[in-house]
Amino acid sequence: MSGAAGPFGKLERTLAWRYLRARREHGGASLISIISFIGIFFAVAALIITMSIMSGFRSTLLDALLGGQPHVYAVVNSYTEAEAEDFARQIERVPGVTSVSPYIEEYVLVTANGRKTGAAVRALRAEDLKALPFLEDGGEHAIEAGFGEGRNGGNVIMMGAFLAAGREGLGVRPGDQVEIITSQTNSGVMGATPRSKTYTVGEIFSTGSVELDLAYIFMPMEQAQILFQQKGHYQMLDIRLKDPDKTHETMAGIAEATGNALYTFDWKSQRAAYFNALKVERTMVRLLVMVIMAIATLNIIVGVVMLVKNKARDIAILRTIGLGRGGVMRVFLMVGTVLGTLGALLGMGVGVLFILNIGAIEAFINFFIDGKVFDAETYGLDHLPAVLDWWDVISTGAYALLMSMAVSIIPAWWASRQDPVSALRFE
Repeated sequence: MSGAAGPFGKLERTLAWRYLRARREHGGASLISIISFIGIFFAVAALIITMSIMSGFRSTLLDALLGGQPHVYAVVNSYTEAEAEDFARQIERVPGVTSVSPYIEEYVLVTANGRKTGAAVRALRAEDLKALPFLEDGGEHAIEAGFGEGRNGGNVIMMGAFLAAGREGLGVRPGDQVEIITSQTNSGVMGATPRSKTYTVGEIFSTGSVELDLAYIFMPMEQAQILFQQKGHYQMLDIRLKDPDKTHETMAGIAEATGNALYTFDWKSQRAAYFNALKVERTMVRLLVMVIMAIATLNIIVGVVMLVKNKARDIAILRTIGLGRGGVMRVFLMVGTVLGTLGALLGMGVGVLFILNIGAIEAFINFFIDGKVFDAETYGLDHLPAVLDWWDVISTGAYALLMSMAVSIIPAWWASRQDPVSALRFE
């Protein structure tokens, strides 16, 4: 059999292309076919854009949260400073661990400028500031401002950006003073009174997470041990990893290195519900858009069926001159598949271009509305994040192509079963 007459040969491809190009008044592709093409295009583009933005949200939020919080926590409050520091040295030798820092964390009331709000004080040693990834200078500016300097660590603290100057913050700047009131008490002639002290704001930091920037104050370790009456002890070890996703392997290594002396837990257990919700949301959005795409491809059935009805006479003639049922089926299978393929390819292209230029698109929208699409304090992000996952792009295009081929089989098979005698009876 020659190439022109073989399966998917030149004859069948020519016929399929002619039917696609023909105008509707000449029996070509119907309006429904065009609508199905547009539907597939929009569904593919929407799925790629949506998945990329949701991946960007997860990545940005994860980076922000893990920048300001430990990857693995180890409880050491029942040990002395020396014992906790010895455990820290043992843990630093565990593969995958990049740094280990002791800390104390307590909740307090902070007042300044006639305002008051709750906050979390995290006490750190000055030399451990370099382990905080959101401090680009390794904490040098804070140390220059006096953090950790002076008697008992001094009175200079660091404060989260939104706690210091946000809408719900205290309205303070570097150099201003704040009063910190603890839940611990002093006993005196007037009875028990809360312990409190005035501190100077040395630096305002930003982790990238509104939740953390609205809650945290960093205080020198020596000062916190006195204020919170925990002299000679630490509460926790802040363990940072090279790969934050490999916490289970690292915790097993920590248990082996310390002889199971410490209770450890990771950021996943602390944020499990939060990130599981993001995962479920992403999955449900994917399913929803895939259903929309499936509905769009179902229009191909109607479009090809209408094309078959319009071309019933042509099919009959082709059958009488020797084109078999398989040939007729392949012609209309190609028509439906091409509609889906073109829609998928165009949708993939537009989706990828949108994500690659999302910064410029957001800037244009901001200019057009004379404002910001994302308010950092409201949404926790000051821009629209997006991470282009090529696996999502390819799998979305492949799904659209497979759906187009699958739904095209039904009308193509129906076309191949047409009786040429019935079609030509009244010709």
